[in-house]
Amino acid sequence: MRIRFVRLLSLVSTWSLLLFLYSNEHLKSVLWRKTKQVAPVAEIKEGNKWIVVTSISLPTEDVKKHTNGNSSQVLCYKMKRAAVQQGLVHHDPDVDAIYRLLHADSSSGLDVKFNKFAPPITLSIGTYSPWNSQNTLFHKSAFHTLYLPTTVSFRTTDIWRSFISQKILHLSGLTVSFVPTNAVQFRNAHDYLKDFKDEKQVYEDSGKMIEFLHKWKCSNESSNSLEKCINQLSDDMVINGLFKLPELIKEVHEDPYLPSSNETDRNVNCRRMNLEFALVDPKEEEEQGLRKAIQKLNYFGDIIEWCNETDLTESFRSPEQLKKKHDESYVLQKDLNSVLIVVNNFAWKYGIGLIQRLYQPYFASVIFCGSFYPEKLEEQDNYTSTINPINYVHMNPAEIVNGAFAYHCVTLVKEIGMSNVEGYFLMADDTVFNIWQRIDYSRVHHLSGVRFETEAYWWNSKMGFPAAQRVVETVRNSRDEKLLKAWKKYENGLKKYGYINETETAESGLLAKKGKSISDFYYIPTSESDYYATLMRLFYESRFFLELAVNTFLKSVNHQTSLLEKKSYLWGEKRPKWASFYNKDLVGMHPVKMSQFRIPGIQRTDYCRTIIQTWSDIMFGGSQNFTIKNDTDADYRNG
Repeated sequence: MRIRFVRLLSLVSTWSLLLFLYSNEHLKSVLWRKTKQVAPVAEIKEGNKWIVVTSISLPTEDVKKHTNGNSSQVLCYKMKRAAVQQGLVHHDPDVDAIYRLLHADSSSGLDVKFNKFAPPITLSIGTYSPWNSQNTLFHKSAFHTLYLPTTVSFRTTDIWRSFISQKILHLSGLTVSFVPTNAVQFRNAHDYLKDFKDEKQVYEDSGKMIEFLHKWKCSNESSNSLEKCINQLSDDMVINGLFKLPELIKEVHEDPYLPSSNETDRNVNCRRMNLEFALVDPKEEEEQGLRKAIQKLNYFGDIIEWCNETDLTESFRSPEQLKKKHDESYVLQKDLNSVLIVVNNFAWKYGIGLIQRLYQPYFASVIFCGSFYPEKLEEQDNYTSTINPINYVHMNPAEIVNGAFAYHCVTLVKEIGMSNVEGYFLMADDTVFNIWQRIDYSRVHHLSGVRFETEAYWWNSKMGFPAAQRVVETVRNSRDEKLLKAWKKYENGLKKYGYINETETAESGLLAKKGKSISDFYYIPTSESDYYATLMRLFYESRFFLELAVNTFLKSVNHQTSLLEKKSYLWGEKRPKWASFYNKDLVGMHPVKMSQFRIPGIQRTDYCRTIIQTWSDIMFGGSQNFTIKNDTDADYRNG
């Protein structure tokens, strides 16, 4: 097909065209548009797990109205690869002149850093954001987006092209994504005021442009022809004083990546989520740690006020002293690169704010998983109220089934695709996590490990042996190389750690109906996260119960158990007496129900007198009066 642009558009460059033609044959039909100013430092990662952003970016006149609430992000398991993928850049990215005039140094320009944990995001259909061709990957299905309007200023053409191309991509069900920083850019000297003047049309007409594009539809007469649709859009943009672009479909293309609204569906592809990070200013990098120390003190100060009836001992260091002490802690520095996933077996109501104040300043992110309905959150007082934004991944009640499939939370958070994460902690909301305790971050950690080899209770349930049979049947019929590779690793692990002999198979090991592992707390290092996510998604889809699924996984990997593993879980008459059994040498203890502390009384007094006082002594007072397990100490099996 011949595409005609009637002098409104011109090709970006001959260099781009030649590279595209070469890439079509040799580079998997992908074009990466770069300039000499961009120095790549990492490769773009492939994958089909994306966060989808679903709110429309606002033009200049509406910038004060811009809010991204809890409904603006969606996590999808399967979706088409984005046709255009822009890589963010550190140091001096291509931003508008107003931002440069306000923030750039006159001699050295900008010095911007994006959060190192940020995952890739895809803009959903109907969502618009400006982007340019620097450090940008174009699939052949987006080749037409290389054309630029020529009757607008140089500073406007790239932005106009991005808006126009997004409209055409949306009509085809294709999208644009932004991937984590993979380059550092050092820009040439610029006259920012001149740039501002050249961008005048961007500031004045972006709102009009977006409104026009969002409402525009190809006429019935043109809808069966790509060429006719492009020509019609070009003409309509000229008529409207604006200014046009794989394969169009006759009917309007509906967004396939909206979050599921079916709260009884177990096979959800796209789900509600929220993930936000604090802004990083490289010029104030030295102050970031100090701000974090102040945040720790402020958050814990709220808890002190909440505990005001208990005569809790306050022995706080100054922010500077606290920063220095925590910077010297191996454990706390490792946790800063880890994600804490907090799981509720039921709909979230009370307790998020207390958990945020205890743990949030110490991790790359604290993500709440489970059935998350903002309207159901309950606030009791200002000291433990929720802190916005709340990072969460929604699992509907049919998915989590009262905690039976809580292990799926780690899979979902892993599939977000956060960068530079060293590992993932899973913690039930009623578990106490003593974060000063050292674990071996290089391998899986589980409080108690592989246990109850002769107990058959859960194996005899519908989520036990019948689910294991479904797992085996799925693997037998699968041609998924990734799944089969994980299954082979599982089999090799069973042999390595003595659960089956050399003549037995993974099937016989799974169907032996042996073991369960109580799993309200564990840690998965990133090195095992792909294997975990693949195997556990198979178990989830087969409806394999939590304690059996984690037990099955543990048997195949080298894992560490806790120092006092037998004291980590309270049963029977011990549960109401948790305050008597709490120990600072534990990594975790379960259960301690947050709901019992809502109203002042003996339960809150016990909580503050034991757990909060211990936190105060160790985390803020500097006490080292606790015992840890060394990485080389003996473990219960598999270690």
